[in-house]
Amino acid sequence: MTTVFSAPRPRLDGWAVALAVLGLILALPVLGYPLGRDQGTYANIAVSIQNGGLPYLDMWDIKPPAIYYLYALAFNLFGQSAPAVHALDFIFVPLALVPLYLLTRRAAGVIAARWAMLLLPVFYFTETFASVSQSDSLVIAPMAWAVWLVVRAGDAPRGSASAVRWALGAGMLCALVLWFKHYYVAFALALALEHVLHRRALSWREGLAFGVGGVLVGLPTFLYAYQTGIWGEMLIVAQGTAAYSAQSFTSFTALVEQFSHYLAFRWSHWGVLLTLAALALVIAPRREGGRGRMVGLWLAAGLAFVLVQGKGFDTHWLPLLPPLVMGAAATLARLTPPQTAWGKVAAVGAVIGLGAVLAINTWLPALPYLTGQETQRAYFRQFQAGDINAAESLRMAEWLRERTQPGEALYIWGFRPEVTFMAGLRPATRFQMHFPLIGQGYPEQWKQENVDTLWQVLPPVVVVMRADYMPWVTGSDDDSNTILAQDYTALRDWLIFNYDRGEEIGNFLVWIRKGE
Repeated sequence: MTTVFSAPRPRLDGWAVALAVLGLILALPVLGYPLGRDQGTYANIAVSIQNGGLPYLDMWDIKPPAIYYLYALAFNLFGQSAPAVHALDFIFVPLALVPLYLLTRRAAGVIAARWAMLLLPVFYFTETFASVSQSDSLVIAPMAWAVWLVVRAGDAPRGSASAVRWALGAGMLCALVLWFKHYYVAFALALALEHVLHRRALSWREGLAFGVGGVLVGLPTFLYAYQTGIWGEMLIVAQGTAAYSAQSFTSFTALVEQFSHYLAFRWSHWGVLLTLAALALVIAPRREGGRGRMVGLWLAAGLAFVLVQGKGFDTHWLPLLPPLVMGAAATLARLTPPQTAWGKVAAVGAVIGLGAVLAINTWLPALPYLTGQETQRAYFRQFQAGDINAAESLRMAEWLRERTQPGEALYIWGFRPEVTFMAGLRPATRFQMHFPLIGQGYPEQWKQENVDTLWQVLPPVVVVMRADYMPWVTGSDDDSNTILAQDYTALRDWLIFNYDRGEEIGNFLVWIRKGE
């Protein structure tokens, strides 16, 4: 029987490219977005890498290292700035669109594939400023390509050279995905399971190729991490993040309450997408060889990733975006048949509606700033994420730039590394955030290491945060200022001995080195 791939290999068509370009143009103001705390963390590590440093050893964080080196690459290409960070989104989203188009075309036809080219940019770039340029967002590109290569391996004759090549490539990409977050092992297992179910048997040649591909990427990076000492720190990270995730499961009631909050927030962003994707189960016809099970397993792996972390944060849901887009695109294709007049009208209306959603989220808030009618600080007031307000971060960074020299050290007691980057300064110790010094699962001796380093550096300014209640990070219901006063005697004594209280800039409590 003729299958989808007996025909000539599908390629991007003009309408698909036009819709993708439309989505990217409407998203351009994202380049001017401020940085959240996570992006600030990655940016400081990337600067350290540019200066010859190593993740964890010279600048600490809890993510696997792929995101840090991507930021370093962006800085090498575009300079050290927030737009350089967000330029990664405009590289990785188009990279994800190509396999997403091919997968959707196979599953639901060319009309659905065209819709996918617009849906992904719309729902990706309407995320909050703190959710883009993240491990969980950029990883969708290698994920989508890995899925496509597994599909191609399944199309090839069992055990053939072409099947082995596709499986090898899929294994390499899955190993790369794991360097974004180790929780993505569920994704790699889902791909392997789908391939076995599709073959109705285990092909040892293809399985071996998949494993070899993983080793080709994973082993050199592991050896590099082991040789440099990074690996030992990563094991501590794994221990700490396990304790961090476990906090969510100590109270079932609190877990349900937290997920209810984030599910409501997710629905406010993805309500239309989720509805369209669900409708695909009812109204979108199944295509022979469409590999709908692959989409289901992809979604299941994404949900497993969200649940195992026990937080439900916005970024954790983003790996679900490509398979949801595929389902939503199939529904739109069914609702906008191009062979009918009403279908064409519906298609035009859907394009206008989706474009308007994106433009309202990006261009409309940015226009007063872009046209010089308001300042950057006024524009940044719109960006709020928990205790972070980007305008307040900018105000603090501007204050620091006026009173320090580029590249000087700054110590922030709290979790606000984006301010250090925005001010053109460097973290005074490798602990650019405070939670490994107070959270469960981290070495107690790090507290003394931190203070010993500060005695050597004596940065001109120290900032202490208040009203930053983050029990899911710190394990305490107190803010950073209270934790410092009550629980970290060595750091408190060092601060009082060397610094005088200065200004209060929002929730930033400034301490100035004595004699300055």
